[in-house]
Amino acid sequence: MATAALAKHSAPVRSPTFAPRAAHLRPVTSTPSTGSPLDKVGATVAYARGKTIVEQGNPAEYVYKVVSGALRKVSLLPDGRRHIISFLMPGDFFGFAEGPDYSHTVEAVADVTLVRYSRRGFEAVLEQDPRAGRHFLGLVCKALSATQDQLLLLGRKSALERMASFLVALSDRTGANRKSGAELDLPMNRSDVADYLGLTIETVSRLVTRLRSLGIIDTPDAHRIVILKRDALEDLSACNAGEA
Repeated sequence: MATAALAKHSAPVRSPTFAPRAAHLRPVTSTPSTGSPLDKVGATVAYARGKTIVEQGNPAEYVYKVVSGALRKVSLLPDGRRHIISFLMPGDFFGFAEGPDYSHTVEAVADVTLVRYSRRGFEAVLEQDPRAGRHFLGLVCKALSATQDQLLLLGRKSALERMASFLVALSDRTGANRKSGAELDLPMNRSDVADYLGLTIETVSRLVTRLRSLGIIDTPDAHRIVILKRDALEDLSACNAGEA
């Protein structure tokens, strides 16, 4: 078992907390790049943390690309409960809708810069430019793969495996060094992480403490996690480590 193999590594235990902060997830420009047909139909916009960008049920008039910052995609259930489906990072698109209305709500968890496209103009570019169409198809395939991974995470993985998987995926998506010692900024708060992973806030705190006591991660402050043992974290994300 991976947990038993790692139990010999220990470190001083501190009570973990997550707090939102402005995200610096990847060095990107704050304006659209030149040379793409999409540049002609896009405009740069900025929103403060906590702002709702698109709201479930509203007319789907725009498509967005994340330039900097981070957002959460939320599904509102009929009984009023919320579930975080995914976190959106620089390079991600959102706002696609099969019908006339948005099917999800998207909210900024940090100050964000976006490129906003009119839906009509965006769809016209995809129809006229094969390269843009292929790129969009790749985004759709990526989103489907992410959905499958999330279903596996929620349906089959233990609490510890979910937390390890989340940290590995966040490291990969933010462009952090894949080697041990990579430092992650956490733009989302502890409640967001718990919602996304289908856990309680208390369980998330306990799991972070456990990973730190095993010497796999460190938490220099409430906003950062340092991955000390990348291989061990990947092993936990992929194996049956048992419920935490």
